[in-house]
Parts: sequence; C-alpha cells; structure tokens
Amino acid sequence: MKYSSTTRLINVIIFALLAVGFGFLGIYFGILVAPFRWTGTPGPLGENIDLGWGLVALLGALGLAGLIVSLYGLVCSVRSVMKGNNDSLVRRSFSSYVGLGYIVALFFFFNATWLYRLTSTNIGYDDIGFVIVVYAIAFLVAIIVSNIPLLRMYGEGEELNKIMRVITGPLTAAGLAMLLVFGISFLTLSGAGDVYQKGAVSLELGVGALFFLAVTLLACLAFLGYGKADKNHTISKLNGLLFEGALALVGAAIITAASMEYVQQSGKNAPSISLVAKTVPTTNAYYMDFAVTGWIFGSLIVILACYLALSTLRGKEAKN
Repeated sequence: MKYSSTTRLINVIIFALLAVGFGFLGIYFGILVAPFRWTGTPGPLGENIDLGWGLVALLGALGLAGLIVSLYGLVCSVRSVMKGNNDSLVRRSFSSYVGLGYIVALFFFFNATWLYRLTSTNIGYDDIGFVIVVYAIAFLVAIIVSNIPLLRMYGEGEELNKIMRVITGPLTAAGLAMLLVFGISFLTLSGAGDVYQKGAVSLELGVGALFFLAVTLLACLAFLGYGKADKNHTISKLNGLLFEGALALVGAAIITAASMEYVQQSGKNAPSISLVAKTVPTTNAYYMDFAVTGWIFGSLIVILACYLALSTLRGKEAKN
C-alpha cells in the first residue's frame, strides 16, 4: 500500500469542499439564474442580477463541470478509504485534480481567445488587451500545473489509456455542464410567455443543447472505452475516434454559435438579440469580432480533431 490512510482521508475532505464550492457556483448561475435571464423575470431565488446571459451561463457551466469532476473524485476517495489496500482508487482521485485543472484551463482559454468581452466591455471595462493577456497567462499556468502531475503519474505515453481517460473525463463533464445550461434555459424559455425574439433565442439555445448532447455522448463513450481498454491492456482506434469526434463537434458548435450571432446582429431588424450581450435587446453585441474569433478558433479545433483522427486511423491497434 503506497498511500496512507491520512492521504485518503484528506482527499475525501478536499473533494467534498470542492464539490460544495463548484456546486454552489454551478447551481446558482447555471440553474437558478441563467434560465431566467433572457425572460427578464426573477428566478426561484427572486433575483435578477445585472449580468448578461453569456457570462452567467459561462460561470454556471464552469461550476457544474467542476462539480461533476469533484463528485467523481469524491466517490473515488471514499472508496479508497473503504478499500484501504487499493491504490488505484487514490490515483483516480488524484487524476480528478488534473481534470479540474483542465476545466479551469478551458475556461481561461476560451475567455482569452473568444469570450473576452464577457468580462471586459460587457461589465464596463474597456482594456480588452489586458484582459486577454491575463487570461492567456492564467491558461498557460493552469495547463502546465495540470500536466506536471499527469506525467508524473502516467509517464509520457507509457499508459496511454489512463492518460486519455483523464483527458476525456473533463471533456465529458464540460459537455454535460453546457448541455444542462443550454437545455434548461431552452425549456424555461419555451414555457415562458411573450418574450422578445423568443423564437430566435430558442433556436440558438436548442441548437447549442443538441451540439453538447452529442459532445457528451461521444466523450462519455470514449471515457468508458478507455477504461475498458486499460483493463484489457489493449489500444482501440474506436476510443480515439470517439474522442476526436467530440472535439470536432466542440469546434463545430463554436462556428455555429458565431455564425448565428452574426446573422442575428447583421440583420435589418436591429436592435436584435445576442446571447453574449449584456442587454436585451441590444444594438452593440460586438458581433463581428465575436463571429470572426469564433470562426477562427472553431475551425482550428475542427482541423486539430481531423488531424488527430487521421493519426488514429493510420496507427495500429495493439495488445500489450
């Protein structure tokens, strides 16, 4: 037994605290606030905070994704305490810390490259360059800090299935979190009364929910597949293709969101709508830079996914 009972108990406490913290952030913004921001009516808590739907949804998704990974780490930690001689469960809980790091890194990455206006001009701060630089530095720090323990635990490719399982876990959690935010917002808006541009907003929310449903399913299948392959000591191309398909759908979702925002804001019926603007309706949603950056980074993600898929297809399925 490599890990002491104290280490196992500390993991339980830390993951419980993380679950409470991320859970509060995710449930408050993602479930109790975001679904009601567009309708202009107070949510279940009777609050209608002065933030745009995009920022509220982003904070909610961050919290829900963190909650999902924290709960997984908590379950592994509790099981490791109950089964004192099982070190693999402790390693899984440690991997959940890495997963949380990846989720935070994703949050910083998309704020640095695409969603930077949510926490700059949308809240009255015009120094966009400074905001982007801060997010970029935070992303680099988060990704480096996350990768170091991952490589320490699993090496540089020696345990590929375990490494990919750690990577697909956060992707699954992020996809499910976005699905919950978009899906619940869509259902809430559909049941609302007379809302400005209700049909157009419902379309954007519904399309987003469908994209993230597909992302979640593919990433979850890859996550489970990598776990099975690890137990059987095999390498399966299917798991890689599932992961790369989920990644490609993320890029496609970004491109679609950017395109829908551009169409809405460049139409003749301004003031129009924007899920990333602060006000409803809006005449200043910065649709052009939001659309252009979305097209660029969404396309890069799709290209990366296609490159990885080609590499997977050219590789060989192996059995250790």
